[in-house]
Amino acid sequence: MSYVVWLSIAVLALFSVAAWLAIWSRRDSWARPAAVLLFVIGGPTIGAAAVESLGWHKPLRLAWDFEPGNHRVLATKMVQDKAIYLYLDDLGRMEPRPLALPWSNELANRIQKLQDEAAPEANGQFVMRYERSLDTHAQQFHPLPQPPVLPPKPTPPPTQRFEQGA
Repeated sequence: MSYVVWLSIAVLALFSVAAWLAIWSRRDSWARPAAVLLFVIGGPTIGAAAVESLGWHKPLRLAWDFEPGNHRVLATKMVQDKAIYLYLDDLGRMEPRPLALPWSNELANRIQKLQDEAAPEANGQFVMRYERSLDTHAQQFHPLPQPPVLPPKPTPPPTQRFEQGA
């Protein structure tokens, strides 16, 4: 993790030197305001890129590229009065990603119950339903769909058709 911090500091130092050279140059040019703007925008961008690239658990409201729909919960970690950490699989659309939900006793109990009642072949996994909405309800969690008990029926043979004049 420390290499990302040092890399961010190095790039920020380069931005600082470029802005300092442009500001203190003897000629008045368009490079002065451009250097200041680049420095002001570049600093937070470098920090955000560093945090995004580390793969830390981030709150669901800050997951800007998280797709709505059903997501398989691969693993959970519940830290009392702090957060519920989830590792979600996007069911083949994207790579698995870590997210954090705010702590709620009700939500923690519901997740624990789903893990306890999961089928043995599911390994304690279940499904989280995510929708982008202004609604403030708690997240919805459901058990994985059960496989069919009986095999599907074979397709019936085609029916005879009546053709007039035959």
